[in-house]
Amino acid sequence: MICKVFKLGRAVLGLVLLLTVVGCQPPVLKAKDKPVTAQSVAPQPGDVYGLQRCSGSGDLETVLRSEKSNNPMAYDLNFTEWQQWKNLGASDAYFTVYGRTAIDCNSLSETGTGAPSGGLMAALIVKFKTEAVAARTYGVNSTLLGFGPKDIAFIKLVGGSVTTGSDTGLGPRSVIGSGSVAGATYYFAFWQNKVFDTFLGAYDVASADALGAANKLNERIR
Repeated sequence: MICKVFKLGRAVLGLVLLLTVVGCQPPVLKAKDKPVTAQSVAPQPGDVYGLQRCSGSGDLETVLRSEKSNNPMAYDLNFTEWQQWKNLGASDAYFTVYGRTAIDCNSLSETGTGAPSGGLMAALIVKFKTEAVAARTYGVNSTLLGFGPKDIAFIKLVGGSVTTGSDTGLGPRSVIGSGSVAGATYYFAFWQNKVFDTFLGAYDVASADALGAANKLNERIR
């Protein structure tokens, strides 16, 4: 009987020691979330079913360097606009293009037709130093890399539909528009969320798919 009590006592003591050791372990450090960048917000392959990433995509500084060699006239305009945006408080920007075929990807190059035949989606994500600066720049309606208020003006001109504000599903500072001309469909979205201003345009992509891609971009902003 004494032996059993002794064994039980040792078991209890062992449990106490185990709990003490566990309690003294340093807390497990939670891995920090990676900072959200313009590139991490940009469209990913899973966002745009049926489209392939085009080689002209990249951070804006890289895109401009390539444009300087291949399309100097467009470079002069886009470089000037980007400098103006940086003066307003922009700190980072990323441009992404997806096309259904290589021909679609090439349509926006200096040798392309300017009109993809199978479908194309392009997005420009601009990060600002603060949320207040992003909101203020959204209200300025400036143009950058061809994206800007003229896109929505075009939708209105062709009699398409335009939705603004919270009804877009992209936040209070947002506008989306969709329409069709000569059998081709167009979709544009521009919105501000936290420190980002985001533009998305689609040509011959179903509006539901384009809006779905916009929502996925917006969900990555945190």
